[in-house]
Amino acid sequence: MFESLKYKRRFEEIYTGHYTRLYYYALHIVNDESVAKDILNDVFAALWKNMATVQAEQINAYLLTSVRNRSVDHLRRQIMQEQYSAEYLHVADRFYDEYNDEKDRIVGEMLAQLSPPTDEILEMCYLKRMKYAEVAERLDISTSTVKKHIVKALKILRERYKDQKEYPI
Repeated sequence: MFESLKYKRRFEEIYTGHYTRLYYYALHIVNDESVAKDILNDVFAALWKNMATVQAEQINAYLLTSVRNRSVDHLRRQIMQEQYSAEYLHVADRFYDEYNDEKDRIVGEMLAQLSPPTDEILEMCYLKRMKYAEVAERLDISTSTVKKHIVKALKILRERYKDQKEYPI
């Protein structure tokens, strides 16, 4: 009991005597206030666990080395995370570009199977996301005619792709 009280007092003295300087040291390295505080929390938690083994004359070196090592570890993790993120984005962009190219090719093939103006109406409604009324106005036809062409197009495409497990798009 007496021993833990002695360590507590010693720890409090070390904490109050070194915290500010170590905080600015960590902040200088990581350039992020919350990360610097987290690093100091970790360092002082480790110090508390090792109070019995840390020599009083080595405390300054112990703290500076601990802060520096944890700060550098943080920067390494951050760099690795940024590299992985950049690589992921590169791979994802390439994948989606290839996917979109393939999707565009398939949609083009599907539209080529339809006769005019059904192909144009389907493209305007589904690819350009136009409302039936907008398509009707642009083509100078009624909205019911637009609906009939959509029904016709979907029927043709369903019939052509009925044997496939999934539709191409």
